[in-house]
Amino acid sequence: RGDVLEINYEAYLRGEDGIIYDSSARRGTGQPYQFVLGSGDMIAGVDQGCYSMRPGEIRVLEIPPLLGYGSRGNRMFDIPGNTKLVWRIELVSVNSVREGDERTRDEMEGRFAYE
Repeated sequence: RGDVLEINYEAYLRGEDGIIYDSSARRGTGQPYQFVLGSGDMIAGVDQGCYSMRPGEIRVLEIPPLLGYGSRGNRMFDIPGNTKLVWRIELVSVNSVREGDERTRDEMEGRFAYE
């Protein structure tokens, strides 16, 4: 909780063969989407599904309505209530650490050992 994540994602209605209703590519920035884990920026199913991911990992999350948009749905994306969602997520970085970065946390934060 509190980590800054960068993800590439596609969000589908009713499964990966369904309609893509949102994606990081559609946002037009050319950059991964950035959010703070556990802050409420994302629906609960995405927040929970991103815990324990490592940079470079890809997950497909099946999100029940309770952890998505619930019985109310979402007007902005034209999602009816009680709709199951599927998100395909690639974790690009956690706190600016990318796949293959071997630095320790102290090295990343510019700390030095006390002697």
